[in-house]
Amino acid sequence: MVRTRRRSSVPPALRQSRSAWTARWKKVHAARSGGDWATQAAKRSLKEPLLALTWGKCVFCEGKLGSQAYSQIEHYISRKIAPSRSFQWRNLLPVCQICNASKGHADHQGKLLKPDDEDPEPFFWIGPEGEIAPHPRLTAEEALRAAETIRLCALNRGGLCEDRLVVAKKVKRWVERTAALVNGLDEPAQEEWEELSDPRHPHKVVIRHAFTLWSAPELAATDRRLFQQGK
Repeated sequence: MVRTRRRSSVPPALRQSRSAWTARWKKVHAARSGGDWATQAAKRSLKEPLLALTWGKCVFCEGKLGSQAYSQIEHYISRKIAPSRSFQWRNLLPVCQICNASKGHADHQGKLLKPDDEDPEPFFWIGPEGEIAPHPRLTAEEALRAAETIRLCALNRGGLCEDRLVVAKKVKRWVERTAALVNGLDEPAQEEWEELSDPRHPHKVVIRHAFTLWSAPELAATDRRLFQQGK
């Protein structure tokens, strides 16, 4: 989990239809009819600007969204807890099905980290098996928020740990190999750097952690800049 890009202004369709969409959901919610919280047209109008926040990845687990992980719209504060905030632009985030289902409608009371408003990267430490944990330097309150975020979104589910480990090993190999290059990056190393620094690459928190761990913090800083600004 890393900080998202700067959020765009409210999408035109949402600005125009927010009141009507909210009233519709309140009616469905009050009737307990089991209806969807938004129409397909409303969701389509929100999808693209939300995906732009994260370069097409889940805001929590940083997995790619697409054919293998269907993108969904997450409410930071549950639409069932606060129906009136269901179409509040800053309450909406792009997520994968698993993170969304894991969090569900939990009343986290602000303990869940919110990557568009704060930088979650300093809250986490990546372990040797790809597991994510609260950073050891956190205060007790910060550690609680990190732990709750990990728990609520199931960020240590098996597949994620394996994927993070693969990415960490890739970064380690790249740093070790390029350290021996005396005339700058050769073509294969440059191509791999382009891949690792691509804002669309999954698990940026792992890439940056690994760069810092393997004595290349300036590359972690470059990656953060490229993520925010794009190439």
